[in-house]
Amino acid sequence: MGKLSLVYLATGTAAVGSAGVGGYIYFTRGDTSPKEQKKRSISEVLKEAKKTILSTDAGSSNTHSAEWNKRKEAYANALDTELIADIGESGQETSIAKSSSVDVEKMKKWCKKYLDSDFSSAEDAVYKKALKWCTKEAQ
Repeated sequence: MGKLSLVYLATGTAAVGSAGVGGYIYFTRGDTSPKEQKKRSISEVLKEAKKTILSTDAGSSNTHSAEWNKRKEAYANALDTELIADIGESGQETSIAKSSSVDVEKMKKWCKKYLDSDFSSAEDAVYKKALKWCTKEAQ
């Protein structure tokens, strides 16, 4: 065997060995991809933050009636970015105008819908509105 043949043989052996080691590491490494996070609802995130979610049960016998009345009064001074929507029978939404005589049932309906929606971030407008209008510790 000539010198050149030995070089080719050594190079080929090194390449096959490296491929084998690389393949072994690849297939035995396990799942190192980031786990998909379980989606959480806004209400779950608020509960984890120790917030008390107001009951959205209809009627005046609601356990949080006094709190809802506070929200009703506060709504008159809400910023435009804090306004919520009336959710119609067909799911169509129309903004609820600022007023201290806002219909609390409309507020409850909005909270019921959006508390069950997926949480994206604490900076999300829907999350901020839910925190303001749907919790006892309104901000």
